[in-house]
Amino acid sequence: MAIAFDAAAAAVPPGDAPVAAVFPDAEALVGDYLTARPEMAGVPVGPVLPSGNDGSQPAVVLIRDGGSYREYPVLDDAQIRIETYGPSPTAAHELMRRVRALLAGLPEVSIPGSVVTDVTEEVGLRGLRRLTDRTDPQRTRYALNVRLLIRLQ
Repeated sequence: MAIAFDAAAAAVPPGDAPVAAVFPDAEALVGDYLTARPEMAGVPVGPVLPSGNDGSQPAVVLIRDGGSYREYPVLDDAQIRIETYGPSPTAAHELMRRVRALLAGLPEVSIPGSVVTDVTEEVGLRGLRRLTDRTDPQRTRYALNVRLLIRLQ
């Protein structure tokens, strides 16, 4: 038995249709915030290592690892993995400590159209070596997973 769909009966009157929530790019939001900070002067921040950077120069990589949409209040529960690189394990660790300290100020920053209401560490600070370069300390990076609650305004 076929079920008929009556488009006219299902039509939503103009003005009553739900508005799609388009959240800001969480990677770009964090990247813009970090890049604007004087403590991060000269350190590239983005979703991938800069061209020509083999992981031995200072850099911060931001990767959205997941998250979810919460309908009420309208929140993006964004999970971001932050990786820092440097010329030595000590330098990569120091850069991560700097990033970690700066993240605490993110909920106080005005962002057009949205506001970060909370930053929480999901997985604490940890040192990682690339699986293919375990014996090369120049390839050491540090990682931190955080959760951002981003509310539309």
